[in-house]
Amino acid sequence: MSAFAKAVAGAAIALQFVSAHAQYHARFIETSKAWGSAVADFNNDGHDDIFITGHDTDDRIWYWTAAGYRPSEQVLVWVDRHDCAPADFNRDGRMDMYCAVGAVKGTGEGPNEVWLQDPNGVFVLQTDHGAEDRYGSSRIPVTLDFNHDGYPDIYLTNERRDRADGNLSINRLFINQGDGAHFVEAPTIATGEKGSACAVAGDVNGDGWDDLLVCDLEGPPHVYLNDQAGNFTEAYPAAVHKKWRQVQLADMNGDGKLDLVALVEGNDLEIWFNAGAGGDFPAADYTNHFSFTAKSITVGDFNRDGKPDVYAVLMNVDCPQTLSDLGADALFLGLGNGQWGKTRLNQSFAGCGHLADTVDGDKVLLMNGGISWVGPNYVLSWQPWLSAP
Repeated sequence: MSAFAKAVAGAAIALQFVSAHAQYHARFIETSKAWGSAVADFNNDGHDDIFITGHDTDDRIWYWTAAGYRPSEQVLVWVDRHDCAPADFNRDGRMDMYCAVGAVKGTGEGPNEVWLQDPNGVFVLQTDHGAEDRYGSSRIPVTLDFNHDGYPDIYLTNERRDRADGNLSINRLFINQGDGAHFVEAPTIATGEKGSACAVAGDVNGDGWDDLLVCDLEGPPHVYLNDQAGNFTEAYPAAVHKKWRQVQLADMNGDGKLDLVALVEGNDLEIWFNAGAGGDFPAADYTNHFSFTAKSITVGDFNRDGKPDVYAVLMNVDCPQTLSDLGADALFLGLGNGQWGKTRLNQSFAGCGHLADTVDGDKVLLMNGGISWVGPNYVLSWQPWLSAP
């Protein structure tokens, strides 16, 4: 780490910032690029751990401790790793990972990875697992129990590529064969060039089976409802009226149904309540327009009041060149009755606001590294008295 980066890290460890009733503490994790993140309780201690992926030669998990996050001694072998999805693939009580790997911009091979955690906490790379998709320009993986057998399956998004060798770079679904080490592709209507900007899974129509939402920056998003017979049917709620840049599923109004939280074209945050009729999202129940570029959103109960909040990462457009981010992030605190109070969170962090994830349900993993620049990454936590403006 450079002297500058160490200075930034040291200053940020104890950083506190107060803005319109919102005080947060920023704990420095590491300086890196940030293509994606996997947040999960990997060692079963009751707290989420953090794995930030970003083409780095020292990709490793950071484990929670009472004194801060501790880097794992295990460093994963370097590959063009973009994003990872945690799941207990073999149902042994230990969290594993599936990681999406690029394919040299569509000119080479990049087999995706299945890492199974052994009883000693070591992640073991599996071979011949069947979900390699070695020619795909892999971007975002998501896990879901597609066939309702209790074992996590994998949906993988791939960036569109016209490969000279004729191999396809398309989205695919891989079915767990019951041991976590072997998968078989299952063609569905979600297979193909469906978009790679985002993918999330959840039971949006309340039938007990996992459904799938996919973002496509070149066309409308997709809402795929599990037909419980080995395929999906596509739904067309009003919420697909705009392209989604990122989407989250969470119960935002306390009615027990998964609602839609989306960053959409036009640089807006939209929250759509689930009508419960076949996964229908009939109207945008809350909308906020951003003046800076919205890069990422994550949902949690950041003030611990039992109501869902939204953290939005914002960035001014020239930050990747200047590495000076003038775009204040935004925190939306739930007020109840379908309303949220917005608070601006100015920052003095190096790098550019890029990605966010939720840690332990009430903290934010803020990644200021990007896909083409190195930046610091932090875990933000708020005081219990945090209140809406």
